Amino acid sequence: MAYDTNYIRILGNSCNADNIKALGVDGSGLLFTYQRLLECKDKIQEDDVVLIGLSSTARFLFGEEDLHIIPTLDKDGVTNVEEHFKSNEQHKAVLYFMKHLYHDLHVGNLAHAVVSSIFHSIIPSFKTKRVSAVVTVGKNGYFNTFNLPQSVFKDTDLYDIAFSYLVNIKDYDPDNFDPTVVLANHNHWLEYDDYPDYFFSKLTRVLKELQIDKLIYE
Repeated sequence: MAYDTNYIRILGNSCNADNIKALGVDGSGLLFTYQRLLECKDKIQEDDVVLIGLSSTARFLFGEEDLHIIPTLDKDGVTNVEEHFKSNEQHKAVLYFMKHLYHDLHVGNLAHAVVSSIFHSIIPSFKTKRVSAVVTVGKNGYFNTFNLPQSVFKDTDLYDIAFSYLVNIKDYDPDNFDPTVVLANHNHWLEYDDYPDYFFSKLTRVLKELQIDKLIYE
């Protein structure tokens, strides 16, 4: 996860953590997560608590470290933020890739390979057993979940938790608001007094796996 605010802070407080390390980078994809886990796996100690965020399968890691914020596809084709690229040539190359070479089946199978390695190789190597994972955005992209923990993919992803709150609790019209604008903040969090209870009510599996019996919001 990219930030240690809102739900990350609440989870840290609830674990009585004296140190919270947010190792993610906003907008990054599965390959970046995989790299970070490989870098940090041997530093994780027996009394640590680990929450892994699985991002959209459509996000890529291209080459250099600062090219992890990658365009995704929308109904009209390619969307992109040009300033993420060092040169116009890089920008054009990635746009060309997304427009002409991107393929849902290949992307889904690559995601399966990466996530399978995370669950069957990296997580079992941790000294701690207090580990959980959640899909942060784009759960529908995980169409191939063979031999993966099905509970992770049955849960609502974190983005959709916020979206469902706005629609079902705050009566937003799903056809007349842009969730990418409303939820364009750290971890797509919503600053309503009752939102933490709503949010964590959708994540009972995660709380159980992290061995959290009581949430501490302050």
